Amino acid sequence: MMITMTNTPTITANVLFLDQNQHLTASDMEELSYEYADCQFDHLSALPRIDNHYDFIVVLAHSHDRSTVRRLHALIESEAHTNIIVASVEDNPASLFPYINNNIQGFMSLRYFKENATFVFRHMKEQALFLEPAYHSVLILEIERIKLREQPIKKLILQKEIVQEILSENEQNVLQLLLEGNNNLQIAQSLYLAPSTISTIISHLLKKMNANDRTDALVKSIRNGWVDAYR
Repeated sequence: MMITMTNTPTITANVLFLDQNQHLTASDMEELSYEYADCQFDHLSALPRIDNHYDFIVVLAHSHDRSTVRRLHALIESEAHTNIIVASVEDNPASLFPYINNNIQGFMSLRYFKENATFVFRHMKEQALFLEPAYHSVLILEIERIKLREQPIKKLILQKEIVQEILSENEQNVLQLLLEGNNNLQIAQSLYLAPSTISTIISHLLKKMNANDRTDALVKSIRNGWVDAYR
């Protein structure tokens, strides 16, 4: 009996890297050409005259910025009939997810692309948007974060277990009531303390937090991660 082996067909592609900040080196390009001998790689810092000879255009991005957005719009509006990939040079997907709102076909880290280009090319022919597998869970978390951000905050809660070694019990109680928007008199009434005592506690609190005033203290408590927002 003769067994016939079926080989995966070779992927050939003409690829352009748009690399405004020159993240890719000559050595990187040589390595890619060696690893994927059936592909042609070009490397430019500026958008060329658009024609139809590139199968894939990889736009390297460091952050979500207007310059890169303009490049994407120019590519999309040019009707170049190419697949556009946004590649994160620092493998930091969360800051780049807004690019998905543009009409791109691939989103991944540059590292992933360099290691899996053939796999990417093959699957981009079958999918409307190819997303690096490791980005799936990050994307879900980012969507949830955006949804939460759009919900109104009902209450800010001081995480007392975090600050118990930093602030006294009275300082914690006062800070919580400040987070709730209370003034000195309201805080004094809630804690059954004299207004002058509350003023002294707030003074000590500001000094410990190196804050200029109570507003600065509230901002710093949030930035320090001492506060949870309940929605």
